[in-house]
Order: sequence, then structure tokens, then C-alpha cells
Amino acid sequence: MGKDAPLTPETCAALLSKQRYNPEILPQLEAYVAAQCEGGTYDLDANLAVLKLYQFHPDTTNVAVVSKILLKALMRLPSTDYLTCSYLIPERVQEMELIASINSVASLLETCSFRQVWAALEPLRKESLAGLPGFDAAVRDFVGVSMSITYQVTPLSHVRESLALEGAELTAFIKARGWTVEGEVVRMKLNDDNQAKPKKVDEGGAIRFDQMTKILASIV
Repeated sequence: MGKDAPLTPETCAALLSKQRYNPEILPQLEAYVAAQCEGGTYDLDANLAVLKLYQFHPDTTNVAVVSKILLKALMRLPSTDYLTCSYLIPERVQEMELIASINSVASLLETCSFRQVWAALEPLRKESLAGLPGFDAAVRDFVGVSMSITYQVTPLSHVRESLALEGAELTAFIKARGWTVEGEVVRMKLNDDNQAKPKKVDEGGAIRFDQMTKILASIV
């Protein structure tokens, strides 16, 4: 495989198996990150290898590539990929404006502050998100999953603002998830997570009648 040949999942795995800690493979890996963004594919192992090489060789760090890796990881929520990637990013890079902005978005998503997410994303749209098709859809999927396991019924206005959708797009999103609109509320499908569960009695820890009579007899 030549150095100029674009990586595929298979060729990348082969490359990393032999040269994972060789900084000379960074240009290929960085190009592979860009290809993931453009083509909608995802390779966490390759992206972690890039961040690890940046750790070992700080002078090679490309903040734009770091941002792409983090944004791709955010698209995998609720997986822990974003957290895993963050562990490999040194504090000095975390504090850079671009990375700090992405971290703010991640924090809002992880704390389910969905209505604030869309404004926080605006500074990233011109450059970082411009070459990342499907990002908004992935975020909305995560919002939908989170709402499904949290609510049985919630105000339509809350759903609208959390998804930043209006009209036909909002209607299509709601319908695709099997939710229904009833007046000004949205009713979610019932599932194991959004229903209250009866408390189970720990029969193993309960005192039997014959044990109770012995206790009472001992204190008479």
C-alpha cells in the first residue's frame, strides 16, 4: 500500500497493526478522518490512534482534525466514544476556543439541555460542521432516544425547541418514532424505561412468622 493511497477500514487496520506509533503515518490517518466526515463512515480505532500520536508528538497536533474527531464521536451518542476521545486530548488543546466550543455542546447534550444545543452549535457551522453531513440528524436522533426513555407525555413546544424543527419536518420526526400529538402535548410510546416499575419486595430479607414469634418470646 503506497503512502498516497487513501485508507479503507481494512488497510487502516493493517497499517495500525504494524505502525500505530509511527508519526509518519499521520498524514494518511488525518486524510482518513476527513474521508470519514465526507463519506459518513466511522472508525473509532483510527481516530484514537491519531489522538494518541498527537499526545506523543504535540508539535504535530492539528486542531481542525481533533475537532472533526470529536464531532464524529458526538454523532455516536449515547455511546461513550466522545469521553474516550477526550481522555487523549491534553488540557492545552481542550482550552483552545474551537475544542472548548465543542466540549460545551457535548456537555449540553450529555445533560439533556437540548434547547440550548442549537445556539451553541451556530459558531461551529461555518467551518467545522460544513463538511460533516448528517450531524444535525444524529443529534436529533439522540434527542429522540433520550425523550423516549424519559417521558410518556411532554409539551409539544418542548419537543419543537429541543429538536429545532418546525412544521412538516417536526411532524415527520414525531411520526417516524411512533409518537402522537394530542393538542399541545406529544405522547411517547410506552417502553420499559419511561414507565414506573413496582417496587419488588425483598422476600429473602423479610422476617418469617416463626422467627418473629421467637423474637417476641425472648423479650417477654
